[in-house]
Amino acid sequence: MNLSLAAGKHKGRQHILEMSTILTNNDRKSCKLGIITAMHMFDYQKGLYIQLDFGRVIDRLAKRYEKVYLCAPVKKGKPNQSRDYRLKAENIEIVAQPFHLRTISSLKHCWGISSAYARLFRKSDVIFLRGMIPFVCMAYLWAVVFRKKACHWIVTNPIALLKSHRRAGRFLDALSILYAWQDRLFTKLGRALTGGSFICNGEELGKIYKSARTAVTISSTIRDDEIFEREDSCNSNTLRILFIGFVRPEKGLEYLLEAVSRVKIDKPWELTIVGSWNGFDYYHRKLERIIAGLQIGDRIRWTGYVPYGPEMFEYMRESDLFVLPTLSEGTPRVLVEARANSLPIIATRVGGIPTSVTNGKDGLLVVAKDPKMLAEAIERIVREGDLRRSLIKNGLEFAKGRTVNQFTKEVIEQLE
Repeated sequence: MNLSLAAGKHKGRQHILEMSTILTNNDRKSCKLGIITAMHMFDYQKGLYIQLDFGRVIDRLAKRYEKVYLCAPVKKGKPNQSRDYRLKAENIEIVAQPFHLRTISSLKHCWGISSAYARLFRKSDVIFLRGMIPFVCMAYLWAVVFRKKACHWIVTNPIALLKSHRRAGRFLDALSILYAWQDRLFTKLGRALTGGSFICNGEELGKIYKSARTAVTISSTIRDDEIFEREDSCNSNTLRILFIGFVRPEKGLEYLLEAVSRVKIDKPWELTIVGSWNGFDYYHRKLERIIAGLQIGDRIRWTGYVPYGPEMFEYMRESDLFVLPTLSEGTPRVLVEARANSLPIIATRVGGIPTSVTNGKDGLLVVAKDPKMLAEAIERIVREGDLRRSLIKNGLEFAKGRTVNQFTKEVIEQLE
């Protein structure tokens, strides 16, 4: 099935409600779904915990199939903050991979991971792969052996991400890019050999993984009951600017800091940065030095990690605009979530973002690494009330058509 899921074309609220019914009934298909992911999980007090964005998708898929086999790195013990979503479906069985956190640490588990893939393919009728997985060539080899077609969800572009900034030194960065290239090669070759399909976050990835069975999508986590409606923002005495995301070099926060220091409006501003810098302390220190140099420390609020849900949404609902100055992305869920909470948004024109955001309609797009353009976009939203209200209205309508139920429906269409 060749789908074109272009952004901005929606069938309305009624369609979403109909899909909610489809995905919550008890008439499961009498076949077994196998899911492979590199996203690690925790087994704690008879519960399975994973990152919420994928957990919600898994739970909805589980309502569609008789049995779900989930092949992932699993660790016994209490989950950490980023893996605090407990899977609710009772028809999920774990096919555990040896525990690993990063690609490099998976290399010593080649046999264990490949064996886990084989067990999953043997048990399952339908296969769903999420993002980059270790030894993808082995996964597709088992697909050939067991004559199974896989739907592979391509989440982001690791090659573009690795090229966006220096990470671990020239040698290790080169090895990482080489690894990403071989992953792309084997993924495309594996799909061709097995007749499987791709579902890609954004048009950029859709072109890279173009095939007779490639679909372009905009992934989402938001539920209908989490949508918050308002007509306007920027009405208080202080402009409240919000960023939510991992505090990492690829997010381009240094350009946002320089941009806000340039903003010229008739009221003070403040910037709230929501997100963890765990593992990237050096980048956090770099940003602090930039803040000190710009003398804007009294206007910056760091929150650290905030869990998805009411607490995160509260930050969105008390803010006036959302900015994502990222250097590399797929189709960021946070842009859907911000619009679902009636925030006007500004984002960079990179990766799959132009698939998710229509410039001037439901958000403003700017060139990456351009603080001047970013500052001008912020000033424009503050000063042009009609534009701001239009962005909020159109963004809200967009988000209503991009709930997690709609995304799961698109996955199921590719699987079946």
